[in-house]
Amino acid sequence: MASAIVALAIFAGSAARVLPALLAITIQQDRGLQPSDVSLPITLGIAVSAGASPFAAYSLERWGVRAPLIASLALLALSLASTTYAASPWHLTAAWGLGIGFSGSLSASLLGAMAGSRGGAVHCGTRFGLFASMQPLGSAAGLLLASRAANALDWCFVFQAAAVGVLAMAFAVVLVPISRRGASPREPKSKQHAASRPKEKDWEFWVLATIFCICGASTSGLIDGQLGMLCMGAGLDLTSSADVMAIVVFGGAIGNVVSGYLADRCPVRTVLALYFVVRALLLLWLPFTGFSLVELARFGALYGLDAALTFPALVRLMSGSLGTRRVGRAMGWMTVMHLAGGAIASAGIGALGLAAYAVGFAGVGLACLVAAGLVVLLKDGPAQGAPPC
Repeated sequence: MASAIVALAIFAGSAARVLPALLAITIQQDRGLQPSDVSLPITLGIAVSAGASPFAAYSLERWGVRAPLIASLALLALSLASTTYAASPWHLTAAWGLGIGFSGSLSASLLGAMAGSRGGAVHCGTRFGLFASMQPLGSAAGLLLASRAANALDWCFVFQAAAVGVLAMAFAVVLVPISRRGASPREPKSKQHAASRPKEKDWEFWVLATIFCICGASTSGLIDGQLGMLCMGAGLDLTSSADVMAIVVFGGAIGNVVSGYLADRCPVRTVLALYFVVRALLLLWLPFTGFSLVELARFGALYGLDAALTFPALVRLMSGSLGTRRVGRAMGWMTVMHLAGGAIASAGIGALGLAAYAVGFAGVGLACLVAAGLVVLLKDGPAQGAPPC
């Protein structure tokens, strides 16, 4: 029951967090703002989520899942509700950049990595994939429902309804007992430091950090932050843009489960390098599609599947290279790099504008080829029959 509630909380939070990216242009036009007034708060939110991720990981280790999850959902509900009263760019910066940003630090990947790391190593990837799949499923549901509700009613109603739904989810977390198994006993500081960053593994840490940064640039930066604006800038209406984004995240839900299964049964380095090569080819292909609805939908289906395939494999690779103790805290720092890469890519491509999207997407595609090369330098994740991860 507790696992189901956590999964539903991930689903509800993900459904609500897609609203700024989906409705940014609608809000800009309704409030008479400039494009940068809505794009910068979204980018700031990604950066804030990155910076707060290690603290979110520590809170899960220290207090378990319940209290941090309730606080995250409550802050998200407040931020959504306050968006309807936004009258200036500063209001959006506070609501999206700070409120939604801090609430997003308790991500599905962080919760999934800690929950998936319990028990035997054989099924760590599968469990992580199942938890992580709730995020794209929630995003897809939010995109499809919100786009149609915004057309039928208005965007203020969408944000208010989302705030009520998230707040109801927070009360559900309050009412259902959740085990504190995620919390870790306190250890001497010297042991904590030794377990989290052994000196002989510094190079592996930085290689992994670079891979996570490139992964974030090619997912959070391109898809979460910019794809909706790209679709509408190419002439698609709100509903069609939402459908393309929903195709991406539906593909991501399938990819998380499939990749978790494969990561438990195949050489992790091989499949992960292959994922990055395919992603690079897709990004290099996109500028030549013409940005029609059919071509963007085809790209979205393939890219969403590939984008989700990497995370369960990355968690296994991180476990094999850095060690399996304190995987939540390690995941917190890797999430910083992932979201930092997303913020850099989102800001860079947003500054280039629609006319130069091809340059930005191609540049990130070439970076994915670099990530594929870095993967082969690391150790595979724990094999079947290994001690618990």
